[in-house]
Amino acid sequence: MFGHQNLDVFVRTASATPKEYISGLKQAVPDGVSVNENSIMVESGVVSIRIEIKVLPDYVIALMRLPSLEATWTFLSGTQEERADCLKRIDWSMKRGGG
Repeated sequence: MFGHQNLDVFVRTASATPKEYISGLKQAVPDGVSVNENSIMVESGVVSIRIEIKVLPDYVIALMRLPSLEATWTFLSGTQEERADCLKRIDWSMKRGGG
């Protein structure tokens, strides 16, 4: 999925509210998510991740408005392979259907 990409820090944007994003993380890692305002800690096995979220302006398409946020993921532990496996599990769990 990520090839040889270094999984130390990366930034993503998502069409979600902070509450929706956190809910998705909790679904992916049920007992491994703790939240302190806009900072989220995720613990999954040997992998620890700090995620900082920042609300962005809504996406606007005609009359439709979609929430938007930026998530900065900082991996604090785990090998590159363990991080990639963890990220793959989280990504699959957080997928949402689209039109």
